[in-house]
Amino acid sequence: MIINKYMTKRNNGALQLAMNFIPLFGVIFFNWSIFALIYSYWLETLGITFFNSIMILTAQNSSEKPPHIKNALFYLALHAGILVFYLFFIVIFIGFMVAEKQEGIGFVSYLAFIDRSFRLTILGLFAFQLIRLINNYFLSGLYKTFKPDGYYMIFNVRSVMIHLVIILGFFAFNYLSKMINTRYGIIAFALVFVLIKSLADFLISRFGENEMTDDLDINQI
Repeated sequence: MIINKYMTKRNNGALQLAMNFIPLFGVIFFNWSIFALIYSYWLETLGITFFNSIMILTAQNSSEKPPHIKNALFYLALHAGILVFYLFFIVIFIGFMVAEKQEGIGFVSYLAFIDRSFRLTILGLFAFQLIRLINNYFLSGLYKTFKPDGYYMIFNVRSVMIHLVIILGFFAFNYLSKMINTRYGIIAFALVFVLIKSLADFLISRFGENEMTDDLDINQI
């Protein structure tokens, strides 16, 4: 049982690492912009928020019987509200002020899911999270020990990560853009994105889960 749990977490970690490299491939092979990178992460976080709310809704380790509608709606409204605030920042700062210098208003093709490679990538990310929820949460029986009230942290590892990506990524972008060209600058930004995101996922998986599983999220199961 312990070995199976370890193997499951290791396999999930390997799959998550592979998924983290997809945006880098998007930059190299499909000429994704910096906006596409940040927006893909925002959408992934939105998906995690939605699936976490399902986990809260169906959790059984509580004195109250599920569904925990109040807890789930509170979590969803709180974190969705924060994400909407971030979206305004991403569209205005990354979209209009930065990406416009690279591609005019081409960032709209990502924002509206017109770009086919971007659209398929996001569908893949959501499908990956859904499969992990079904297999590792419901089929494994984890929902029986999961608590519905461990999600009230406003800022978490993912929130810190997006700030680090923007700050460090733009240092790398500006440096290589001036030394070589803009395309290499975007690739450098994507590398920073992948490295920091992989580190954040590792920290969430390694240190985010305690024995009571009250701070578990979809990225840890």
